[in-house]
Amino acid sequence: METSATDLIEQLRARSSKDPFDVAAKRMVPAEMVIGVSPSDVRALAETTAKDRSLAEELWSSQFIEAKALAILLLPPKRIDNALIETWVAELSDWSTCDLFVKAIMARRADAIDWGVKWASNARLYTKRAGLALIANYCMRAEMFDDDVSTLIISTIRQSAPDDRDHVRQASCWALREFGKSNTDSHEQACIFAVELIDSGHAEMAWVGRCAYRELEDLIKVPERRRLISRNSKTGMKYAN
Repeated sequence: METSATDLIEQLRARSSKDPFDVAAKRMVPAEMVIGVSPSDVRALAETTAKDRSLAEELWSSQFIEAKALAILLLPPKRIDNALIETWVAELSDWSTCDLFVKAIMARRADAIDWGVKWASNARLYTKRAGLALIANYCMRAEMFDDDVSTLIISTIRQSAPDDRDHVRQASCWALREFGKSNTDSHEQACIFAVELIDSGHAEMAWVGRCAYRELEDLIKVPERRRLISRNSKTGMKYAN
C-alpha cells in the first residue's frame, strides 16, 4: 500500500510532543503552521519512508513546517532539478525550513556557490537568507578558495551586510565566520573584512562585523583539524600557548 502525504501528516501528528505555540514562537511562524514534532522525530519518520519526489511535493504543499521538513528529507537527490529548486526557494517562509533546505538539498552540489551568490542578491527575505546560508555551508566544506571565489564571497557578504532584517544579518555573520574558519588565508581576509565592517559607520554592517569578529579573533590552526577552531576548545587549548 502506497504511503500518502495525508498518512504521513497523521503520523507526524501522532509524534507530536511539543507545544505548537512554543515551537511557533521559536521558529517565528504562525501557530497554525506547527504540529509540534521534534526535528529528530521528523528525521526518524523520514528514515522509515521511501524517498519519492511526488510524495515530497505533496508534503511541501502542506502548511505545516514539519511536513515541509519531511518533504526536504524525502526528496530523491537524482530527482532534483532546477525548476523544483527555484520553486521551493521562492516558497520558503521560515528560517528553520530555509536552513534545512540549504543543508539537505543544496550544500553538496557542485554549483552550490553559484546558487548561493544568486540568491543572496535577491531582496526576498528567505531567498536571501538561503543564499547566505548556502555560502556558509559551502565554506564549511571547502578546503581552499581561489582568489576569484574569495573575492566573490566577500563581495556578496558586503552587499548583504547593510540589511537590517535579523535573519539576513545573522546569516551574513554566519557566512563570514565560516569563510574565516576555512584556512589561515581566508581567516586573515575575514578578520580584515570584519574590522572594515565594524569601522564602516553603518549600524548593520558594524553589527555583522562585530558578530563575526568575536569568533574569528579566537580561532587558531591545529594539526588535527582541517579548519580553524577556537583556542578555548579542548583541542585548541593544547596548542594555544
